[in-house]
Amino acid sequence: MFYFLRQNLFEHQNRVQLVGHKGETGALSWIDGHKFSVSLKSQTLMIDSKNGNNFPDFFDSTVPVMSNRLIVFLVNLGVDNMDTYPVVLHNNVTGEDVLGYSAINVIGCIDAIKRENSQYHFRFGKPYFTGAIAIDDFKVRGSSFFRTLYGPGFIVVSENIADALQKESWSGLLLQPTENYEGV
Repeated sequence: MFYFLRQNLFEHQNRVQLVGHKGETGALSWIDGHKFSVSLKSQTLMIDSKNGNNFPDFFDSTVPVMSNRLIVFLVNLGVDNMDTYPVVLHNNVTGEDVLGYSAINVIGCIDAIKRENSQYHFRFGKPYFTGAIAIDDFKVRGSSFFRTLYGPGFIVVSENIADALQKESWSGLLLQPTENYEGV
């Protein structure tokens, strides 16, 4: 079984929101699964605390950002296909700068979806998934942390990674079985 690693936006839990980034980070594609050909210096990303002060361990946005605690945990589980770039989170409301987070680029994009067992239709010549997404174990070839070539663009983790994550306390982290995906 495989899971999408997502920011939990389905529950309002008084969390800060990532609301902006600079052009340098925005010019890169963070979901293609390819290494960046340019070096990226530390970036400042904007956060907003109007809706709360709790910091999630994962901001699943245009520029995916994880707490360094979560990154270390994943690396200790054997994840070695992720490049990290330290960021400063600047709070637009308080003016404070928060450290301890990094933007992440997952290296590896696999055409791993079993289309015959997934719900989709074609849109602009590519599959657009509207429901359950089945991952083909054979195509994954043992990978435990990757993105899919087609699909919603979320990070996919194996069951053993998901099980380890579920045993810990993470703020704002959602592990959604790919087969329970409903198009949002």
